[in-house]
Amino acid sequence: MEPEDPSPDTRAEEGLQSFSCLVCRQRKVRCDHAQPCGNCRRAKIDCEYVAPVRGKRKRANAPRETLHAKLRRYEDMLKTRGVDVAEPTSAVRAASQDGVSESNDTVESPTSLSVPTPGEEPAAPMGFRSALIKTPGTGPRLVTKEGNTRYYENSSLWTDIHDDFHHPDDIIVSDGDDDEEREADLFLGAGSLSNAFNGQLRDWHPPMAVLCTLKDIYVDRIDPLMKIMHMPTFWTSVLQAVERGEEVSKPIEAIIFCFYFGTISILQEKECEKLFKQSKKTLFAKYRALARHTLKKAELISTSSPMTLRAFCVFLMGLRGTMRYESQYVLCGVALRLALKMGLHRDGTSLGLSLFETEMRRRLWWYIAHLDFRTSDLLGAKPSLDIHIGDVHVPWNVEDEDLQPSMKEVPKNRKAITSITMCLVRCDLAKSLQRLSGTFTTVASWGDIGSNSNVTLEDKDALINEIEDKFETKYLRYCDPSRPLDILVTCMIRAAICNTRLFAHNPRRFADAGGQVTEAERDTAFYNASKLLEYATLVGENQSLRKYEWRMNSTYLWDKILFVLIEARRRTPSPELDRVWELIGRVFSQYPDAFGQSSAQAVYEVLSKWTLEVWDRYIAAKREEGMLEPDEPTYIKAMKEKRESMNEGAAVQVKEQETVSKEVLGSARDGAQAAEVVEAGEFGGFSELGLFEMNLNEWVNWEQLVSEQNGFYHVEGY
Repeated sequence: MEPEDPSPDTRAEEGLQSFSCLVCRQRKVRCDHAQPCGNCRRAKIDCEYVAPVRGKRKRANAPRETLHAKLRRYEDMLKTRGVDVAEPTSAVRAASQDGVSESNDTVESPTSLSVPTPGEEPAAPMGFRSALIKTPGTGPRLVTKEGNTRYYENSSLWTDIHDDFHHPDDIIVSDGDDDEEREADLFLGAGSLSNAFNGQLRDWHPPMAVLCTLKDIYVDRIDPLMKIMHMPTFWTSVLQAVERGEEVSKPIEAIIFCFYFGTISILQEKECEKLFKQSKKTLFAKYRALARHTLKKAELISTSSPMTLRAFCVFLMGLRGTMRYESQYVLCGVALRLALKMGLHRDGTSLGLSLFETEMRRRLWWYIAHLDFRTSDLLGAKPSLDIHIGDVHVPWNVEDEDLQPSMKEVPKNRKAITSITMCLVRCDLAKSLQRLSGTFTTVASWGDIGSNSNVTLEDKDALINEIEDKFETKYLRYCDPSRPLDILVTCMIRAAICNTRLFAHNPRRFADAGGQVTEAERDTAFYNASKLLEYATLVGENQSLRKYEWRMNSTYLWDKILFVLIEARRRTPSPELDRVWELIGRVFSQYPDAFGQSSAQAVYEVLSKWTLEVWDRYIAAKREEGMLEPDEPTYIKAMKEKRESMNEGAAVQVKEQETVSKEVLGSARDGAQAAEVVEAGEFGGFSELGLFEMNLNEWVNWEQLVSEQNGFYHVEGY
């Protein structure tokens, strides 16, 4: 019989260790706790006493709920919602009654599941975070999981079901990624280069030196006009993926490659050659395919990740100028629907979200709302009513450095022009349009300002003056004319005020009204349309603003040119009229994409025809007054040459038509009628420049022509 081990107190008194030596513990033999111990002394090895590390206490497993019990609980929930649930099958009842063990059928639950009482927020399972709007009874719910967010309204069945059942897309059984790929192809396109990126995407990152340059370009040219990313945290993710080669999530991967694509899309040809030693056409195609590929990997169409949605917005920005308005309009609708699914239309303060997450959601929502408004306006359509259903606050006027993911206090708004000022101006403009249109339940557009008769013209003018004073106090007083962004903000605000006045006094409202446009109304239209053309030339001539030209939409100039021509035709020669003709020439020369390119050919033909008509009247009036005739401007000469070449082509077509008519009908008169058809079709059915009081159908024809010839997509404009 072996002697009992002495107690720890006895060992301490005898100078013995209270635990076994390291060698004895490893060999799992008895140690005498001496220094050295007998085993080590006999083996002639060093004896070391190292205090053992106590193992972590095993956490007790959370109570498990059997599959059948969980099913019964869910059925009870469904019954409370008025859903007729069939009785359990006899097999299930038999299994339960016979006491058959259900251990093989149990599903391990992350936490104890219990039915929450009304008004009580249930405990969130591991990996979930649930935020409830504090409303009586069952209210809307925002559920977040691993960076994804899903929003459920009052009427949704899912608001009563526990968090672990809140992501139905997580439990859908799928045969693979083929369906997701096909759905994404519907909106993103299949892409001829998609198969080339099946390997590691890390091989497609630009070199670090080029990457830093791309970041500087994005921050300088793109970020102030979008402001949907927090650049410090985004750049940390880029460094993790590129410099340290760490694995990043699919949403982060998507926004990184969309960042590459969006930045490359605004580069000049020389910049592409300098940075990448490749043509812009090659780079654009490659990184568009890469961005598309990462969006597919991130499952864009079914995503609940705000980061993936940000990537999609940057991707849409990169596509400007390569896609028609109609297509971009549909894709903006996709972005808006995804935003609604994520609950971006609800402010984070009512959802219990952190300050940082709340602010980033606000920025993203307002950008998407603006995107939908602009594409709708350019197509002559109404913006989506979904924009108005939320309660999202306007973002703070702060820089990215004022925001931290762990912040606990609201940062102080800066009294200065910041990188988010352009976005704030858009928000204020949207609210101003609602006030001017007299509606607070639907989304207003520019056209609603003039068409709404519920608000008198005097009230509209007073509101516009009030809005102008607000912009002056809130923004313009802080603009520094030495900073390009401040200049752009100034021009945008001034132009927006002019545009608002022009739409409030829209001369179109006199069409078919039976009255004459007053001189005051004519002066208002002429002055504000001329000022808008002037702001356009200021932006076009300022070299420091060239970096923002990718965001400029010049198609809004078409209406303004028309208004100026209508009024210039009836005015007598004067120094003011001379300046207007000079201004028109600067507009035509600075914005060739809007006047003369194939995408806007029909509008250019009509405007050039009318411009030549008014110019001839202007010269004739100069002669009658005995005034010195001005030299013919270059743009007038170009229009005449274009017109002559078109007439020559039309003459050939008329001659051919005459021959056919004589052979078929035997009548020269029909040939003359054919010539009239060619002449009418040559300018889209417009014969001569109309008046503000012209037939309503002529205004409709003009607006339809403008809408159809908008051609390619440019998001911004005034």
